[in-house]
This record gives sequence, structure tokens and C-alpha cells, in this order.
Amino acid sequence: MPETRAARQPDARQSEQHSTSPSGAERRPGRALAAAEHGAWSATATFPPRPGNVGRSRRLTRTALAAWGSPELADSAELLVSELVTNALRYGQGAISITLALTDTALQISVADFGRGLPQAREAAPEDSHGRGLAIVSALCSRWTVTTRLSGKTVNCWLEVE
Repeated sequence: MPETRAARQPDARQSEQHSTSPSGAERRPGRALAAAEHGAWSATATFPPRPGNVGRSRRLTRTALAAWGSPELADSAELLVSELVTNALRYGQGAISITLALTDTALQISVADFGRGLPQAREAAPEDSHGRGLAIVSALCSRWTVTTRLSGKTVNCWLEVE
């Protein structure tokens, strides 16, 4: 004769509503990380300066945003990451690092390399195949900055969370 199990009553402590954190961490799948309790999620990757790593950086961005419960930012964020990593490959030197940091107000994208040359926005002619990257960054972001370091630079931009 099959064994019958009694219906389990939910534990009252499990059904209690937790206060809403500014990061929205309670809505995001997966394990709650300490950073989420302070209102931020972050991911970092460093890779050699190879063209194939532009695609890898886009996949990292889409995967991280999906895991953090913010897939609606992925299209714009992928385009920004692609432009910044391509610039680091084209005009920078050495290994490239990308950091994504999501708060309740913005996604900060930081791309670092070891080159000394600073990015400069320029006007691309209609027939030019290059020269629109920073114009795209400016159009999508609330702001972007460049931080020089002893050994290179970091380009930061902020994509507002709506």
C-alpha cells in the first residue's frame, strides 16, 4: 500500500515578507550576495587583447544582467561594452578588464587597458567605417569619463536604470 504524506504547512517565518532593498535583490534569482544587500551587483573579467573577446564581453554582459534580474538593460549595455572594448583593442595596449556594477539607479560599465592614449570623440563622415563609438556611448549614457592610472586608463559610463 502506498505511503501517504501529510501536507506540509508552510513555516510562518518563510512566508514573512522581507523589506525591499534598494538593489531589488529580493526579485533576482539565485543566492543573495552581500553586495546586493548594499544595493550593488558586480562582475569583472580580464582577458587578452584579441578580437574574439569583444563577443565574450557582450555575452558576459547579457549573462550578468539576466542573472541580476535586469535583462531589459542588455541590448544597450551590450552595445556600450562592444564599443568600449573595441576601442581598448584598437587604441589601447595589453590585457583588457571589464567591470559591470549594477545599482538601483544605474549600470556602471568600466573598461580598462594599459594604453596611454585617451579616447577622443570625433565626427565621422557618412562614408567612414569607424569613428562613431564614443558618439554612441554619449547617446546611450547619462555620462562617461576617463580615469588615467599609472599604467593605463579606465573608461567608465553609466546607463540609467528606468
